[in-house]
Amino acid sequence: MYKLSSFFKDTERDGEFSQTQFSNTSMSKSLCFIGKEQYLHQANKNDNVSAVIVSNKLANKVEPEKGLVVTDDPELSFYKLHNELHNYHNMNPAMPFGRGDNIAAHPTAIISEKTYIGSNVKIGPGAIIEDYCFIEDNVAIESGAIVGSAGHYYKNFHGRHFRVEHAGGVKLSQGVQILAGAVVSRSLHTDYTTVGEDSIISVKAHVGHGCQIGKRCVLTGNVQVSGFTRLGDDVWVGPSATIGNLLSIGSGSRIETGSVVVKNLPKDSRVSGNFAWEHRANVREYTKRLRLG
Repeated sequence: MYKLSSFFKDTERDGEFSQTQFSNTSMSKSLCFIGKEQYLHQANKNDNVSAVIVSNKLANKVEPEKGLVVTDDPELSFYKLHNELHNYHNMNPAMPFGRGDNIAAHPTAIISEKTYIGSNVKIGPGAIIEDYCFIEDNVAIESGAIVGSAGHYYKNFHGRHFRVEHAGGVKLSQGVQILAGAVVSRSLHTDYTTVGEDSIISVKAHVGHGCQIGKRCVLTGNVQVSGFTRLGDDVWVGPSATIGNLLSIGSGSRIETGSVVVKNLPKDSRVSGNFAWEHRANVREYTKRLRLG
């Protein structure tokens, strides 16, 4: 547990927190920053947010039970603290480390000691499993795959790129297959990027930080799922399709080859195109254009 006053000498109202997070967090005792009033309303209503960093403009609107730091640049202060906590104060996921039975790991694979590897797991040549990965039984991680890498998360402050450290981990459920060259990035905060039971992340596909992939999903070759996006169960994503960040893809949906998805999709959707829309309508429009020459 951390205290605001340990890191901010001009703390307006002291408070305790266990990790940094966003204002919609489900993790208790979280610290977040507030840049816009809409997120302040969210943080005020969220009992999991125990402390906030805000500008002077919003300070008097923070609920009195929450710890409070007021700065000129809440976002920069927040991410500087996030990096400090991760790099120097052990802000990482709380998880057991260990090994199950019958693990077939190639001698060239690199596996962090700070991981849990279940039973009957296969790890192929040149695969890398980084810190804070929790891998359940009967998972296959093929040649050159990377599980737990840092993702792309940079902020621009005063004309410079500011690297935000990834403090989270990855959970692969039973029966998951990570094929050659695929990458599953660890979460930004102290939670997990997750891949559900029996899902397949195919050749050179990428699952971004904080994504939640459901059960029995298939992400085919070169698919990109951007950060913090959620896929329901039984979603099929065609080769080289791209799904934007912070989206929700309903269970049973099918995203055709090369699609670019930029909005939420309800259950059992079938979309195609760039930007992606309902597949049958897209095919009708394409056929019409062909006839018109």
